[in-house]
Amino acid sequence: MSEKKPPVLEVVKGAKPAEPAKTKKKGSGGGAGKGSANVVRFGEYGIEDGRFVQFKLMRTQGGGDRSEGSFPLCDFTCRIVEEIVADNELSEANFLRIEGKRADGIALPPVDVPMKAFFTNQGSWANDYWGTLPFIYPGAAKKDNLRACIQLYSALDGNIPRKTIYQFIGWKKLQSGWHYLHGGGAITGDGLTDSVQVDLGPGNMSHYYLPKAPETEPAHRAATEALTLLSICPASPQIGAALLAAIARAPLREAQAIDFAIWLHGLTGSRKSAAAAIAQSFFGNFGARNFPANWTDSANDAEAKSHQAKDAVFIIDDFKPSVNRTEADKQHAMAERLIRNTGNQAGRGRRSSDMRGLAAPFNRSMTIVTAEDLPRGQSLLGRLLALEIKRDCVCNQTLTQLQAAAREGRLAGLMSAYLQWLAPRMDKFKADLPIIIEQLRNGAIRDGFCSSHPRAPEIFASLVAGLEVFFEFLDDLGAISTEQSNCLLGQCEAALKLAFAEQHAYQSEQDETERFLALIRATLAAGNAHISNRLNQGPPETETTRLYALGWRDAGTDDEGNKQYRSVGDCLGWYAQTNNNSQDEIWLEPNNAYQTVCKFARDQGDHFLINASTLWRRMADKGLLLKSEPDSNSGKPRPTVKRMIAGRHLRVLVLSAGLIESV
Repeated sequence: MSEKKPPVLEVVKGAKPAEPAKTKKKGSGGGAGKGSANVVRFGEYGIEDGRFVQFKLMRTQGGGDRSEGSFPLCDFTCRIVEEIVADNELSEANFLRIEGKRADGIALPPVDVPMKAFFTNQGSWANDYWGTLPFIYPGAAKKDNLRACIQLYSALDGNIPRKTIYQFIGWKKLQSGWHYLHGGGAITGDGLTDSVQVDLGPGNMSHYYLPKAPETEPAHRAATEALTLLSICPASPQIGAALLAAIARAPLREAQAIDFAIWLHGLTGSRKSAAAAIAQSFFGNFGARNFPANWTDSANDAEAKSHQAKDAVFIIDDFKPSVNRTEADKQHAMAERLIRNTGNQAGRGRRSSDMRGLAAPFNRSMTIVTAEDLPRGQSLLGRLLALEIKRDCVCNQTLTQLQAAAREGRLAGLMSAYLQWLAPRMDKFKADLPIIIEQLRNGAIRDGFCSSHPRAPEIFASLVAGLEVFFEFLDDLGAISTEQSNCLLGQCEAALKLAFAEQHAYQSEQDETERFLALIRATLAAGNAHISNRLNQGPPETETTRLYALGWRDAGTDDEGNKQYRSVGDCLGWYAQTNNNSQDEIWLEPNNAYQTVCKFARDQGDHFLINASTLWRRMADKGLLLKSEPDSNSGKPRPTVKRMIAGRHLRVLVLSAGLIESV
């Protein structure tokens, strides 16, 4: 009789539990090498032969029992070294820095993988960043398991380290106080520190890199060199004063926003870029050939970089809209967008695909533009300090001295010392600087030397306030005395007043009403239109020389020897003589006049963009229209009035004949 076998359940209960696989935790991304007997296991995942595997219970062949086996997920191992938060002060983007090793020992270099790409169902990040080096076994389940495997393996020694990388420069208040971020770390009240990491991306933005603040004697030498900027253009002291003021004001943007730009323009060869490069070199290793931006950049790129260049000088080089009309229009459109962005301190609104509002970059820098032309529009010029730099204006000796100081880093070193001095005082300046600017603005309005535009007194006050703070720093540094500081400030104020006095001419050139009248005169003088007599549609009864200015040409004499004239072009209006001693009038037909001016400007390669109704209102506000009538509905003054012309009533604009006639 055969021996009776115990029930299966009793066998199972009496069995010894299997010993767990030997585990060797590895601190590197390589895992166990190929052919190694060591196994790293974590949960249902592990490393065998230098590759990630998944452990599963499998049916034994030819039987119903199950045993554990491993399935390869890929041919490599890797580890998440750290989680990176990229902060641009608009949004935060998360990245995972991953490095690894293939099973045959080939290294997989560190890569920064966006968090979304790592956790997506696609699971193709490894080949996206390492190309064909790694191999992942097919199947959506394997990709999901590989992602979980990497995350578990990376956390074996504790939570994955997390750090923030800033993608902008300028002031940032951290737990230990105010830090001025730059490409090499940050500057605090204690000096240079590398405890903060800044990544400004590729290109010339990476040149925003400041050195350690110099010792006392080198700092005094750098201060003396920096002050020679005031004499870079001896015949135009306003240029040096404005550049030094921009340098001083830029780091104070955190205390009070900068809503204007400096527009340095002149003919090619005037060395405007070389002069501007001196201001840029205070903030890093910059020269006239590596500005952070230029006018061939896209508007989006320029806006993003001006947002990055917080609390620093930011130069956009070479505004030259003269290649062809299409390119000229593009540059003028980009100028309008960037200047309005600066003046309004607001970016261009955007929406995501699901219609969520997205934060838009806006200009947070002290922007200086080098140009060969001015932007279009009176309102744009109101947001600028325009400075003309002429040929032979720049002193070569002074420029060479400043270029040497910039090249050897002395000017950037002085800026580091200035920032180190500002750091413990930043909270004070955030409270005091707006008050100082308001007081200076009110003084400028009272004295009336900044009357070119309502924004002009604020711009003047902002620049002078920056100089006051900078000269206070130089006084504390011991580079100048208090008496010298006051003298320099007075010198700079006088130069800036001269600069703002020149803004009247720029505003007048771009005044839409003045431009309209100038284009009317040019149209008539060129023989593209004429002004008729209001009674008989013939030549106006005025002096012969003025008939030419009103669009009439000599047509010989008639049979009786009387002088004859013929009209040219379309009729824009009518000449009306007065019976008293007052000025004769010209009655413009508004539609013809406006259409002709727009066409004449367009034929010149320019544009007249203001709409007609706005133009008439502005002319009325300036007192250029002699007559108006109340609107029958609203009761408000109406710029056009009814007049009898050749037997019919027409609505016209009534102007003094002297505004149109030219002799």
